[in-house]
Amino acid sequence: MRKERVLAVIMSVLMALSMLPITVFAAETTALNGKLNIQGIAAEGKTLSADFKEVNTEGMTEDDVTYLWSRKTFDDEAAENAGETPELKELGKEKTYTVTQEDIGSKIVLTITGKEENGYSGTLTVTSDEVVDAESGAALEAAAEAQKEDASEETGEDQTTDEESTDDQQDNADSTEDIDAAGTETVDEIPPATSDDQQTEGQVTEEQPEQTGEIQEVPTEDTLVKDDQMEDNQLTQADDSAEGEDKAGTETVDGIPPATSDDTYPAEDGNNGTTEDPSNENPSNEEPSNKDSSNEEPSNENPSQVTADQITIGEKDSLTPDFSFVQGYTTDDATAAQKTVTFTNNSDTAVALSVTVSGDENQAATAVWAEQTDAQTNTVTVDPGASATLTITPVTGLGANANPYQQTFTVNNVNDPAAMIATITATVTVQDISHDLTPNPNEPLDFATAKKGYSAVDAKTITYINNGNVPETVIMPVSQSGNYEITTEDSLTLAPNGEGRITFSVRPKAGLAVGSYTETIKVATKSGFEATTPISVAFQVIKDTATITKIQQPAAVSGLPNGTEKSASSLNLPSAVVIETTAGNMKAAVSWNVKGSSYRQSATEEQNFTVSGTITLPDGVDNDNNLNLATSIDVNVKAYSPKIASAENNIITGIDYNGVYTTQSKISFTAVGAGMDNTSPRNGDTRYEPKSWTVLNNTLGWDAAPYTASFGLAKSGDYTLKVNFEQQKYDGNSWQPTNTTDTRQVSFSVTKANVTAPGADLTPAISRTGAVKTGDSTQILPFICILIIAAGAIGGVVFYKKKNKNK
Repeated sequence: MRKERVLAVIMSVLMALSMLPITVFAAETTALNGKLNIQGIAAEGKTLSADFKEVNTEGMTEDDVTYLWSRKTFDDEAAENAGETPELKELGKEKTYTVTQEDIGSKIVLTITGKEENGYSGTLTVTSDEVVDAESGAALEAAAEAQKEDASEETGEDQTTDEESTDDQQDNADSTEDIDAAGTETVDEIPPATSDDQQTEGQVTEEQPEQTGEIQEVPTEDTLVKDDQMEDNQLTQADDSAEGEDKAGTETVDGIPPATSDDTYPAEDGNNGTTEDPSNENPSNEEPSNKDSSNEEPSNENPSQVTADQITIGEKDSLTPDFSFVQGYTTDDATAAQKTVTFTNNSDTAVALSVTVSGDENQAATAVWAEQTDAQTNTVTVDPGASATLTITPVTGLGANANPYQQTFTVNNVNDPAAMIATITATVTVQDISHDLTPNPNEPLDFATAKKGYSAVDAKTITYINNGNVPETVIMPVSQSGNYEITTEDSLTLAPNGEGRITFSVRPKAGLAVGSYTETIKVATKSGFEATTPISVAFQVIKDTATITKIQQPAAVSGLPNGTEKSASSLNLPSAVVIETTAGNMKAAVSWNVKGSSYRQSATEEQNFTVSGTITLPDGVDNDNNLNLATSIDVNVKAYSPKIASAENNIITGIDYNGVYTTQSKISFTAVGAGMDNTSPRNGDTRYEPKSWTVLNNTLGWDAAPYTASFGLAKSGDYTLKVNFEQQKYDGNSWQPTNTTDTRQVSFSVTKANVTAPGADLTPAISRTGAVKTGDSTQILPFICILIIAAGAIGGVVFYKKKNKNK
């Protein structure tokens, strides 16, 4: 018995040891830290990506996070400022996002989330600038490139090209880093500007003339150029103080250089307003030989120091005036439509502005200075702080043209023609004259029947709308037979483009004799145009007494579209039927019992049904024969054409075709079935519902939306994801499966991932949610061996007991 107890204790210890690996220790995850940026310009058609330069999470790569691109509208931002949490529009989950036209005016939000299976947690979010259109984006991109080139010239062009020692090269590298650090952070790939006072260590400065005390002209760094164009010989502001001296005004505002004090401002002497030492060995003011020739100073022959950026244009002024006329427009029309552009001289020097013209052979517009000082050359002199107004007037006599006329005006500085101030493009559209008077309602005015001796008949109205592109003056229509009275309370002059309308009241004159009165009344204008649809009227006067003898069967209505509304007007039922009387044929009003018909608006099959009605006899008609005043009409409504979903529209999203993943990747996808967006199905409609998916002979299914799944693969190789779609047909109450299925597949590859923890295999298994990373790298093989030994020992003891009992 003692031996058995010892064996029991030993087996208990062995089994306890074998259970140790079962304990799971959750691995610590690293939280994302630092600042996330967006790389790229927020403009239509541009591609944005994540910038991880300032994300300082150790060891993290772009594959260790998930991406979510969203759109934040103006309303979302307002709600956010009010303390609410708006639900942003999701745009994508890829590493990059291409901006669309729908994003213009909104902001793009990027959120990255650490993948826990890769050992990272937490999120970082960044919001872009407001998205602009493609044209503005191109301008921003050009400005960024220009600023890059300027920064390159400032920090690299003037450095010596002689070979230096290793120490000097290192100094240059250090100085470049210092320059980068001097500015603010890089935004949208545009490098920061450096301070004027900063000099990089080891940088070679421009050669200066040997003489001392001279004032050297250097280009200002903040000169702005309109339309992102830099003229080769654009004027720059001279530095009016020697090195080390105080400057009278150091601040540059909106690209306008500061004025110097009275005692240091150089007097104008015909050399660009600067004072030169006669001994100056560089009279042409050329830059030293090591400076790029494209940045040369302007020649001293130009007496004006006004640069393009010192001439501002009013905020509300249009540089692309657009004029639209109808052929035959007058001078008064052109004068009323003219537009102006205001130019303000913000410099301290008077400037003469001129206008040159180019464009179509047929001149489309003219441009004249309101304050013109020289009519012959069309120039104006603008004093410092004053403004000049350029008036753009379209010319008359242009014929209708499929393509608009264009005229381009260029405003230049007379003293520096190459320094373009602005470009104004005027567009003139001339349309063909279009006449169109449309009646509403577009149907005859039927006054039915009146008994001889009637006193008055109620009037009916008809409205004509001027849908043409020119004003129309209507000639008051009259009845040629004199049997009808036509009146109106509206103006006879109608504005164009659907804004002008006139309503006529029409009724038969009183006291007409027995008979039928049918007439067509024409509507015309003073321009000679006649409405294509005249006023058709009908009226009948019957004898004092008449007797109905028969009701004629109305013509059947057929070919109505499926789902037509269940009403008399929608089913095109007539408002009156023809009756036969002793005084002749007449019309009698009828009331249709549509509600009591068998027609079902929701039915999808073809329907043929009958609608019953009851007539009302007109005045002067008696029913002496006691005829049944009931009538009926046959109606046909066509069958519904079901929406048949095509299997070709079954797709798999979220996983790349022929994509490459690693054994640590969590692969997610979504199955989209054709016709699954049909939220209001009708009998006969079909769709394809995703039912199951297969990878590596492992098949999992879906019971309902969302049809998404995730998995991972532990072994590298080529794989195929297959998704099975089931065709379903709507029976009027629910979707029922058919015997048709469709399979879509995506091929992809998996490569072996680098294991970051010693001895640990971080590969997730196939699942719908992904595997959990425990961080336990214990080798379990020894414990399995111990478990097997313990099980063998237990079996031996049992066998030993049975053997002793048998003895």
